[in-house]
Amino acid sequence: MKKFLLLLLVVSTFIFTSVSAFAQSCISGKVIDTDTGNPLQGVTVTIKGTTKGVVTDSLGRFKICFSNALPETLVFNHLGYISKEEKCDSYKAILVELKSKSIPIEQVVVTATLNPEPTWEVPAMVSVVSKQVVQNTPTTNVDNLLETIPGIFVNRSNGVFSKNASVTMRGLDGTNRVLILYDGAPLNKTSYGFINWSLISPDLVDQIEVVHGPSSALFGNNAMAGVINIRTKNPLDKPFYGDVTAEAGGLGLKGVRATVGGKIPVLKKGINVMTYGFWREGDGYIAEPPAIRDSTNVPMYIKEKGANFKIMVPTTDSASFFVGGNLYEDKRGSGRKVYLDDGSYDAYTTSRLRFGYNGKLKGFLVDIYGFAQREVYNRQNESLNSSAEYKLYYTHQVSGDVGLWANASRSFFSNNDFTFGIDVKHGWMDAEDTYRTSTDYIERDGKVTFAAAFVQDEQSLLNGKLKLLAGLRFDYAQFFDGYLNVVDPTKNTGFTSDTVANFPTSSWQAVNPKLGLRYMPLNWLSVYASVSTGFMPAKLDDLCSSRKISKGFKLANPNLKPEHLLTYEVGGGIRFNNVVRFDFTGYYSRGTDFQYFVSTGDSIDTGGTELKPIVKRQNITEVQVIGGETSLKITPYRWMLIKGSYSVNRSEIKKFDADPAVNIDLSGKALAEVPMEQASVEFFVVNKVVNVGVIYKYIGDQWGDEVNSYKISSWHTFDARLWREFGPFKATVDVFNIFDKPYIDKKGLMSPGRFFQASVSYKF
Repeated sequence: MKKFLLLLLVVSTFIFTSVSAFAQSCISGKVIDTDTGNPLQGVTVTIKGTTKGVVTDSLGRFKICFSNALPETLVFNHLGYISKEEKCDSYKAILVELKSKSIPIEQVVVTATLNPEPTWEVPAMVSVVSKQVVQNTPTTNVDNLLETIPGIFVNRSNGVFSKNASVTMRGLDGTNRVLILYDGAPLNKTSYGFINWSLISPDLVDQIEVVHGPSSALFGNNAMAGVINIRTKNPLDKPFYGDVTAEAGGLGLKGVRATVGGKIPVLKKGINVMTYGFWREGDGYIAEPPAIRDSTNVPMYIKEKGANFKIMVPTTDSASFFVGGNLYEDKRGSGRKVYLDDGSYDAYTTSRLRFGYNGKLKGFLVDIYGFAQREVYNRQNESLNSSAEYKLYYTHQVSGDVGLWANASRSFFSNNDFTFGIDVKHGWMDAEDTYRTSTDYIERDGKVTFAAAFVQDEQSLLNGKLKLLAGLRFDYAQFFDGYLNVVDPTKNTGFTSDTVANFPTSSWQAVNPKLGLRYMPLNWLSVYASVSTGFMPAKLDDLCSSRKISKGFKLANPNLKPEHLLTYEVGGGIRFNNVVRFDFTGYYSRGTDFQYFVSTGDSIDTGGTELKPIVKRQNITEVQVIGGETSLKITPYRWMLIKGSYSVNRSEIKKFDADPAVNIDLSGKALAEVPMEQASVEFFVVNKVVNVGVIYKYIGDQWGDEVNSYKISSWHTFDARLWREFGPFKATVDVFNIFDKPYIDKKGLMSPGRFFQASVSYKF
């Protein structure tokens, strides 16, 4: 606690010692790509003959101030683009166009600090999936693009037929310990914490930015192990354009995708619009291993469709407004059928609306994002228990989240960026379980509201060689309207009688600081150190749901508090002539109040052959994780890219504060379902003859349960993509697991082995 208070004092002192600046003459403008018309972020704008400069933001806008009289010449430099000089003889905003020249080895990110910065200068481990890598990577879903990032484990063992993917980071299991952003707005659901990865098509991805390590000082809840921001393409500034794609693959996969966009000549600068739609179906395969299959095992299947739109409204040369929306529907067979034609399945209908504004207000750069999401989940489950009794029940759940984010940034003097903002979210869940083979009916509801404020200060010292960053955020949350209603229960649900429970209102708060520095003594060397905190709140399902689960019978815990993580980290990078870039980091994390299911000591008869334990999720565990991550990127030619990554982690439960008479002491055990080692190699070639992307992935051993009684064996795969353009046509072939080596996942199910898909596109 003393270390935390000392860190809090240092951060607070650092932030609030920033001073106001003197007035200066300024020129503003916007930088765009010559070929696409899209804004370019991260362009360095300097005054010729000086070292004074700024970097363009996510809309390509910049503002540079000076004390000399006009005219001045500005120099524009951006990795992968031809440098350009622009002479300015007035204070009128300028528009600058840059032409690309090669594949850049470095990228600029916004997610790490909310201000555009090269990854070389951010005091953290940052990874980027660029648009070139997106284009050359074999994918069925957007989470495939994360599989080669060091420290990230993507579990989609059933391929495209998986119900969903689990994405974890830095040795911590659970998707809800990673904050996933969609154009800056969170995707994590307050109901279960899961992410609907199918909501975003790989076709729409422009760039993915990954910040490794706790980032709750800026982003708050769920940013415990890291942040993944999926940034999608903006509509092009063209009168009319589009494309259509037909795809087919193994196991009966087939689908169609299409994009249509254009510029509507209304208002002063027009409105750019882009729409996207897709449909996909597949017959699937039997994931149950042959040795344990029975007559109820059938192939999993997939039926999905969706539509997206995005509208950009430029208001000035340096400001714009956007609104976007998604509608997604799917139905996925879970691989079991007894009597009903469609068997057991999970079905989602998700609608999402988001909007944002980027502009200037009284000298501040302002960013505002809002979102609203509603999801309807339906599950049909039929089975035969160990006594050959037929069981059928339905789950119907409606959940949703709304939120608003606003931040403002300003440079008070030439080497300072000060940022502050607010973050408000509200989530709810209304669920019911209806049993058709018995009289049971369960209703469970709950709501939670979050509110937060944050500040951040960045300082650039020693002529830009030293970057200091400090952040501080306060979060407050309240759980309320928790409700449980059980009618006519039997052994199927475990309740002994009708039950009505109105859970008491509960609340919690969290203070999260961060302090980091990056030192760049030489052009080829950059090192950093940081200390940061993160937290993960309780999910609504754990706060208000009492129901049967695979582990036994779960009791609701409306007083469940968030988990916390403190991480110390050191790392750096080495680069050579814009050809080679090597990054490395080592970290030590200590977590408190981790949430585990623990037994109450009681058991219940749920109709099977043996009694089931009654469990409750509680804050009872302290853990530590020690690990390291490395990445290598080589661009020997403008048409070739080679990437490699390796990560390792070792976790240990340091304290298990449960009843020793009832629970097995997990002290000294490792966290389950997290690979202890991962590695990847990527090779891309882009030329006029053929374009090739080859990816090797290695997933190391992982413990299969909390008591570390068995290990899930390691596996490795080779994937490849070949594609070529013929004028407006483009042909693509993806092959996954080329050498056809299926593996067994944590649920004991098989992967599909070798799988291929092919597509043909026409662009207009």
